[in-house]
Amino acid sequence: MERCFLSSDKDESIFEAILTKNNSICLGKVKNLELELFAINILPKLKLHEENEMEEFSLNAEKDESIFEAILTKNNSICLGKVNNLELKLLAISILPKLKLHEENEMEEFSLSAGEKEYVSEVIRVENNSIWLGRVKNLRLESFAIRILPKLKLHEENEMEVFHLSAGEIEHFFEVMFAENNSIWLGRVKRLKLESFTVKILPKLQRLL
Repeated sequence: MERCFLSSDKDESIFEAILTKNNSICLGKVKNLELELFAINILPKLKLHEENEMEEFSLNAEKDESIFEAILTKNNSICLGKVNNLELKLLAISILPKLKLHEENEMEEFSLSAGEKEYVSEVIRVENNSIWLGRVKNLRLESFAIRILPKLKLHEENEMEVFHLSAGEIEHFFEVMFAENNSIWLGRVKRLKLESFTVKILPKLQRLL
């Protein structure tokens, strides 16, 4: 399948799908998977091919109700296979710990922006280095999304083109300041961009060159 796009602004329209068992709706191989609003609650029900390679995976949720079913699933239980571009918007960021990527995943870009604390509240509760991304060429985190940085796990031989953090206030990355120095693994980084207060995070990064 080239593209699968599901969007629903009412929970009634997905009621029957939610009643099905997890991993019971087979989609096979999907290049682009996009879910919006209440349709995100169908995500645990979908089953992709075990060798799936996705160009883009995108979730967009504006309300808690849009993710209430998906958020109840176990961490690392929603298998996506290999994903080149991962995009999570607003409250959909909370789904990140639920996703499971291929052990040899290679990602072109991982970019998150969170303007509110609640967008990352679920993610910062998980253990450090528990969210596997694999190899990532470009990693960008903005505002409160920076708080999830210690939770991410990159490939031990990762080579990054760009690592970019942007925050206007220390509050945006408060938890990261409690991480041990040299504890956040990035691999080799060609271009490092730390804007404003995020320079304070530099001692926490393990390897840059």
